[in-house]
Amino acid sequence: MPSINREWLRAAAAPPVVSFALLSIEPALATEPTNPVKAPDAGNGLGDIVVTATRKETRLQSTPVAVSVIDETFRSNQNVLTTRDLAGQIPGLYTPPTGITPLTNTFFIRGIGNSDPIFDPTVGIYIDDVYLPRAINGMSDLTDIERIEVLRGPQGTLFGANSAGGAVRYVTRTPGDRLNLRFDAGYGNYKAFNAHAYVAGPLMPGLLAASIAFAHDEHEGYTWNPSLQRRVNNQNTDGGPVKLVFTPSSTLKFILTADGTVDHSQAAQYVPTTYNATNPALSGLGAITGGTLFSPTQFSAFGDNVSYAGRYGINRSHSGGLTGRIDFDLSPHLSIHSITALRAFDQNPVNYNNDGQNRLPYNSAQPRRVDISDNYIVYKQKSFTQELQVQGDWNRLDFTGGLYYLFENFRSNRIGYVTGLPASDTALPAAPFDQIGRTITRNYSAYLQANYRLTDRLTLTAGGRYITIRRAFDFQGVNDDLDGNPIDPTLYPQVRTGGAIPALGVNIAASQINFTNANVLNHKTWNAFTPKLGLSYQVTPAIFLFASFAKGFDAGGFNNRALNLATALPYAPETVSTYEGGVKSEWFNRHLRVNLTGFYNDYKNLQTAVSAFSPISGTYVSTRGNAPAAYTQGFELETSLQPVDNLSLALNVTYLKTRFDDYSAPTLGTVPAYNYTGKAFSGQPEWQYFASADYGIPIGGVGTIKLGSSVNWQTSYFSDLLNSPQYRIGNKHFVNGFIGFTTANRRWDFTLTARNIGNAFYFSTLSPVSTPLRAGPFAGTQLVQGAQNAPRTIFFKVVYQY
Repeated sequence: MPSINREWLRAAAAPPVVSFALLSIEPALATEPTNPVKAPDAGNGLGDIVVTATRKETRLQSTPVAVSVIDETFRSNQNVLTTRDLAGQIPGLYTPPTGITPLTNTFFIRGIGNSDPIFDPTVGIYIDDVYLPRAINGMSDLTDIERIEVLRGPQGTLFGANSAGGAVRYVTRTPGDRLNLRFDAGYGNYKAFNAHAYVAGPLMPGLLAASIAFAHDEHEGYTWNPSLQRRVNNQNTDGGPVKLVFTPSSTLKFILTADGTVDHSQAAQYVPTTYNATNPALSGLGAITGGTLFSPTQFSAFGDNVSYAGRYGINRSHSGGLTGRIDFDLSPHLSIHSITALRAFDQNPVNYNNDGQNRLPYNSAQPRRVDISDNYIVYKQKSFTQELQVQGDWNRLDFTGGLYYLFENFRSNRIGYVTGLPASDTALPAAPFDQIGRTITRNYSAYLQANYRLTDRLTLTAGGRYITIRRAFDFQGVNDDLDGNPIDPTLYPQVRTGGAIPALGVNIAASQINFTNANVLNHKTWNAFTPKLGLSYQVTPAIFLFASFAKGFDAGGFNNRALNLATALPYAPETVSTYEGGVKSEWFNRHLRVNLTGFYNDYKNLQTAVSAFSPISGTYVSTRGNAPAAYTQGFELETSLQPVDNLSLALNVTYLKTRFDDYSAPTLGTVPAYNYTGKAFSGQPEWQYFASADYGIPIGGVGTIKLGSSVNWQTSYFSDLLNSPQYRIGNKHFVNGFIGFTTANRRWDFTLTARNIGNAFYFSTLSPVSTPLRAGPFAGTQLVQGAQNAPRTIFFKVVYQY
């Protein structure tokens, strides 16, 4: 297949000495240290950026897709280790800055995503075109990543199911005949230590090349725990890939990649606070530190990044994969590609505290020290994907089409300890409930997308994908004692009927007893067709217009969090119709770049928590289901400016409006009424801003001093669907900066980075731990908890590259 002339790109590119702005970066295909790009002349302006967002190489400014690109220079200056560090900096993208483990990353694009990693992601994650079916155990480190592409809007035509919100693509480096070495190490506060290495080069010049990368990242934890008298929420991860490239001829290439990651970081511990609707002055009084859960005698003041969790978080996670790719050019106009991948992960176990509270005696009837809420989890997953792709390019027509198959076996075992606060001194805590599930998924897809150049400037894009997804679901619910041991129904009949078990100190609700879903609603098949139609017009060499219509599809599934047989139900697929238009432009001899995109997403059957009729019980139940109708709309502005030599400026603005058009239900038996119609989506700020400035000061014959700063700011949002004031997250802003020095030969680089310079603390989410206290001096006070961002961090790093 013909591709963009990379030597021409190297000559045309003109990045500033300090490349920083998200769209004003060195071209990703020309950042090898062995062939450094020189600083621009005054008249050269911003450089070209190459992306593969359409599964082929194109210039960003002539690609009819809303896409942002993050390169190595930006990540190095800002000490970006994972995509979580990019929170608030990419238009349209929202990712919580914390998670259950450092490797569990959930993404939202234009308001759409899935915060629960146990279900399918709505934003597709890809490593070199290999799909990751779960958000659990995602990317650990970006050591060998050449660039990150964030594609906004449905990507169902070229990138498959479960990409209705968009896609995040990690594009790794490919070794060649040039020796490429990179080593870095750094140290920062909170005992942070990171070390990375990347070595690539020829084993047999012209025939066989290889690369190996390794990453180690650690810190002692950003959260203080008075109960344990130590810092918690630490990081301790190791991993890296090995890649072999075999090129027997100019038309045939084989690439084999193996990667693995070990994550022994602590599982999350959350920060508590309180809310009192009747007496706001009592809000913010934090952890229960004395007495019992029935009669707390002392409250301590809430503290930023302080968790009182009494159980040390445990995390033993491992992930890895093997990928084989074959690229074969049948002719100058036609090529075929095969991408085969085996991937797996396990978390065995993960034990994290949900309430941020110390373990206290429950009451007189159960004096044992217990958690209000806690989880002990084992996840195991295996997946196999195979894609056969054909690409062609004849005169005015080019196309990409293929066949895709995915098999996934996802097993989960979740023991949930939700004892709650006792209603009386004689009440017993709820028995822990073990949710044991296995989901087998098979995805069969065929896709085709073509571009036809109607004129030299006007291009028509059309395509579609047909998808068949089959799922089998085996689920079992088991009542446990407070030590996590299954309760024997032959010894305690309450396991079958519900009731108190004084000998074990627990109570089993009649609605939550041992069950299995064998042969009951445990197989489903869904079919979908996702089309795309678009027009793009190159008005001038510097102005590019595009408009498109696309449909996205997220497969249906089953409720992996069922609490009884009646709620172990399937839910329907989610679909979206997206209307998008934009302009990409460059001004003042390529010194100013302005890209603007507007969009409207019309969602049907949005997957969320609902009341649904259960044919098993003949009643309505609270379960995972579908909200009938919702929409998001807004715009994204990305600008890059090089006003003078060596100075780069950027400003990005995102506006997002989200609403449920139809999401309500009356009181249905024991299921309470709800009405979310007209409410905003949870976890989505309406406005996001990002601004940055980089300046390079050349020192003749010695090197370049680099200076940079950035600020990102976002408006408030709600953590719950009712948009309740107690779960409102206020406005946030963060200021980052760096100072460094790069030697004249670009072999050595020294950078001091400061993140969250103002040491500001904000909750990412807030959720209830208890109902409001009924009596006492804190009557009406409700305990809530959530995760908070990292404090001010300072990190010094040394890089050597050759």
